[in-house]
Amino acid sequence: MSSRISSRLARIVVLLLLAFGSLTTAAQSQKTIPRSNTTGLLVGLFLNGNAIDSDGLDDAYTGGGFNAQLGWGFTPMFTIFVGVGGAQMSDDPEDFVLVHLELLGRFNFRSGEHAFVPFLEVGTSARAAGQDSAIISVDGSSQTGNLEMAGSAITFGGGFNYFVAPTLAIGANLQISTGKFSTVEIDNVEIEGLELDATSSRLNVGLTWYPVR
Repeated sequence: MSSRISSRLARIVVLLLLAFGSLTTAAQSQKTIPRSNTTGLLVGLFLNGNAIDSDGLDDAYTGGGFNAQLGWGFTPMFTIFVGVGGAQMSDDPEDFVLVHLELLGRFNFRSGEHAFVPFLEVGTSARAAGQDSAIISVDGSSQTGNLEMAGSAITFGGGFNYFVAPTLAIGANLQISTGKFSTVEIDNVEIEGLELDATSSRLNVGLTWYPVR
């Protein structure tokens, strides 16, 4: 084989190696481009559907409302946030108002190069509810009056975020809160010793923003 042919073959091999290296680098860069960010400041706004049921109430209530969240992602996999939500429950003859204030931890199952990020949540909530002309069961008998209740609950749930940009996600989650209304008042008079077990649920759909990338 002549030296000219050998030189050409060597140049071809070098060019092929360079091309392969460029393709490999581009592929690796494409893989590591961040599709999502779950660290730093979190701001969320949601619309939701609510439901609450209790043996002490005359009926189960459903309705629509909102939920806002403010939190901090300490790592890509773990976030703590405060949430506040309110809903006006549809019922005749009077509307039933339900409010949640919660402190939750969120466990993300993946982040970074993934746009779809599922998660689980768990924490504690404070709940308050009220209704004018409510009917409530006390010691087997029914009372009617302006009802106000407050208490605590354990909240857990799960959902997902889909990042349309590395710092902005569209998401949905289901939260369930179970506990007691430990303070119950009718016409501003507290009913001593009355605690109502209640379970509330919320389906949230909205946007989550991580402005600090």
